[in-house]
Amino acid sequence: MASLSVNLATQVSQRTTLTAVQRQSVELLQLTGPELLQSVDEALAANPFLEAAGEESFENAKTSEEASKISTQPENSERAFFDDSAGVAADFERSKEPAVLSWKKTNADDEAEERDPFEHVASIGTLSEYLLEQLVCAHVDKECAAHVEWLIGNLDDEGFLAEPLSEIFANCPEPCSAEQAQAALDLLQSFDPAGVGAGSVCEALVIQLKRLASNKDSSSLLQQQSQLAARLLLECPTEIMKRDFKAAAKTLSADADEIASAFELIGTLNPHPAADFADMRSISFVVPEIVLVREKDRWVAKLNTAVVPRLRFDFENFELLTQAKLAKDEQTSWSKKASDAKHFLHALEYRFSTITAVAQTIVDMQRDFFTKGQSALKPLFLKDVASRLGMSESTVSRATAGKFMQTPLGTFELKHFFGAGFSASDGETVSTAAVRRRIVDIIASEDPAKPLSDGAIAEMLSSEGIVVARRTVAKYRELEHIAARSLRKAARS
Repeated sequence: MASLSVNLATQVSQRTTLTAVQRQSVELLQLTGPELLQSVDEALAANPFLEAAGEESFENAKTSEEASKISTQPENSERAFFDDSAGVAADFERSKEPAVLSWKKTNADDEAEERDPFEHVASIGTLSEYLLEQLVCAHVDKECAAHVEWLIGNLDDEGFLAEPLSEIFANCPEPCSAEQAQAALDLLQSFDPAGVGAGSVCEALVIQLKRLASNKDSSSLLQQQSQLAARLLLECPTEIMKRDFKAAAKTLSADADEIASAFELIGTLNPHPAADFADMRSISFVVPEIVLVREKDRWVAKLNTAVVPRLRFDFENFELLTQAKLAKDEQTSWSKKASDAKHFLHALEYRFSTITAVAQTIVDMQRDFFTKGQSALKPLFLKDVASRLGMSESTVSRATAGKFMQTPLGTFELKHFFGAGFSASDGETVSTAAVRRRIVDIIASEDPAKPLSDGAIAEMLSSEGIVVARRTVAKYRELEHIAARSLRKAARS
């Protein structure tokens, strides 16, 4: 019979454990700008020791070198740190830089003129509102109006009806026969903009052509061209894509010149009926947390003051409660809230200083991009920035995901500046973005009569010292929405 024995052994191991403060710092760092503002609002509502700093106190807040340092463990300082608004660092001066730079290339008179960038969007209104106004003017019975309203409510962002008519009316609260559904659809498709209520882009174009053909003010020639163009869309989709007018002419028993004229007419139509309308509920805006400014001979990444939460620790109430004679459990509760408030401010400061430091490092390592453009973007990895700053790659990843920087070339997510590359003959590496930009430039300068094949482009890149496979050229060409050689040749013929 086997004997049972119990052995005791001691094992020594090491593991990293984050403190509560460090965990909160990491959590705030990975939030996007809108998520951070929501988190700040929740903290303000839950903790009486956090207060929103006023405009005056924010303008006159003291700068602190310690606030701009990166540290995963907050300083032990008390009043000296928390007397300043969170987010204010030594290189952060609100009075010198605007919240958002326009980078508009205008003269002094144009710059002096104030413009509302959302004026046009606000004045357009939504497509639904515009259609309902027309429905009121249509003077139809309540039953038909209810059916049309139901259709309007089922339009997608393009102004199309994505589902069959029978499925759309299956859940309609107003009973609707097939004839009534078709009548409601016909009425909707008679509204402006022409093409609304169609089931596809092709149908929207056909609706516009039929309207041209039935318009009494249209010339007889335009009416004939409209009818031929509608047939061209419905019966010759492949020939249209290849611009093979001879084949289309044979199919439709028409002259090639007539087909070419009909094709040009199609090009004047609007494939997106809802393009001029805006649904304000679905509009989202990117607010950059970093603004790139030029100082003397270098680019400097600065916090965007428009998105810096202006928080401070309420020392007045803290001192009153400290001096008050409270029960032990009450004193413990208030002490915890005070500690939570201080930790939140430390975590907030850590977030801003980390993002600023990462952004500045990216700018320093990609400085040619901001003067020469996309073609000068160099291969860059998270580990490159992490090693320069002495932090982990995961921290850099959190600091760049969902964080945007406004530059003279536009607003980019910080992750945009990272990516692999290709080896060049001189030993240097060329970024993927630069290779894509070069492919676009090569195709733009090719002979229209003799477009280059993907293999020829790969050979040209190879002659420039960049070794890229033909299939890679094809992949990047498609990503840039550039047609293949045969289609480019047909389009230019």
